[in-house]
Amino acid sequence: MSSSEFAVRVTALGKRYLVPRVAHPSTRLGRLATHMKEFLPFAGRSEEDYFWALRDISFDVNPGDILGILGKNGSGKSTLLKILSGVTQPTAGRALLRGRVGSLLEVGTGFHPDLTGRENVFMSGALLGISTKQIAAKFEEIVDFSGIEPFIDVPVKRYSSGMYVRLAYSVASMLQADILILDEVMAVGDAEFREKSQRNIERVAHDGRAVLFVSHNARAVRSLCNRGIILDRGQCVFQGGAAEAVVKYLQQVHHYDSLRDDPVASFWDLSGEPRLYEGGPRVLAWVSTHNIDGTPSNRFRTGGTMIVRIGFENMSLRQPYFSVLVLNEYAERVTTLHSTHSVPKLSLPERGVIECRVEDLRLGEGDYRLMLDFGSYGGYRAAMTSVDCVPAAALIHMSLDDYVDGIGLDAFQGAAHRSRWTVIDSHRSGT
Repeated sequence: MSSSEFAVRVTALGKRYLVPRVAHPSTRLGRLATHMKEFLPFAGRSEEDYFWALRDISFDVNPGDILGILGKNGSGKSTLLKILSGVTQPTAGRALLRGRVGSLLEVGTGFHPDLTGRENVFMSGALLGISTKQIAAKFEEIVDFSGIEPFIDVPVKRYSSGMYVRLAYSVASMLQADILILDEVMAVGDAEFREKSQRNIERVAHDGRAVLFVSHNARAVRSLCNRGIILDRGQCVFQGGAAEAVVKYLQQVHHYDSLRDDPVASFWDLSGEPRLYEGGPRVLAWVSTHNIDGTPSNRFRTGGTMIVRIGFENMSLRQPYFSVLVLNEYAERVTTLHSTHSVPKLSLPERGVIECRVEDLRLGEGDYRLMLDFGSYGGYRAAMTSVDCVPAAALIHMSLDDYVDGIGLDAFQGAAHRSRWTVIDSHRSGT
């Protein structure tokens, strides 16, 4: 597809806000200086008095693309969508959008609270440049999709947030907008509506329309989007495929980046690693991974054996436990290994090494992180109290090899199990 066929083109886009800084904000003179800077442009403003919510953002979205926009809170995602939706103007750069734009931003945007659902549907269509006749032809479909027919003639200020979102999304998607902009407010809808909306988004893109989709739900971005960008502190730090964008975003969120520095490491010193509970005792000193004969390695085969050795110190608990939690590239826990599964009561010295041996390791192909946890355990079904936890302690690589044939199995698809498939009777159905 040529670059001239874009639906959205963002070029060097920037947005800054005035946030006056003064040396003594708590004094009366300092507060007066703040007001002077805010309302009088000539009152000595400097670059330090501005905050850039977005800076030098550039990307294209083509018809048929579903672009996932990822980033931590405060990264500039909502500001970007507001500019693209025409809610606010950029400070620098420009955004070109071809066609009608339907947007669903935060709850409360787009509808007039005193108008009924029916009236807001027609008002929204009119703002999109759609005739009353065209809106009327789509009205029943919009109401049916939203599932709020009994309340369509009630003022929307009386709607729950879920009802509001369902109607707003139905209007934005059903009125044939060429560009659909969806903020993470989609999470407000219930599970049934989210599933229906995801199918609708796929259909919208298949019809050649463009979708910009913001969500913290990594699975939704990976399954829905074909492209992704990551925003960090107002700047675009990644553009590429959606699956790669999700992995990089989750690595950023869960501080996995340091484990990427040495892909062949099999020993990790944990003394300087961040803890889940900072300020507590540091018992977990180091961790190493080994293959079946004890040779140091971080590469394993599906169905093979993995050995994890954990060095500990400052151990003083009466009923301690150790845990190895295996997380896939999407920060989802796929395996939990507790010392209590085989040894209910550990007897440990103050300093030493404990080994966890896993046979028949049934993980799909890909990279996994090991989270280590240590704490006290009060017995069967009793509470477990974590004392020291390292979220990203080690990195292992799994290779499927010939464990299963065909399309294979990756880290996103869950545990690996061999299965046998047999055609019993091609002429019968049921049992």
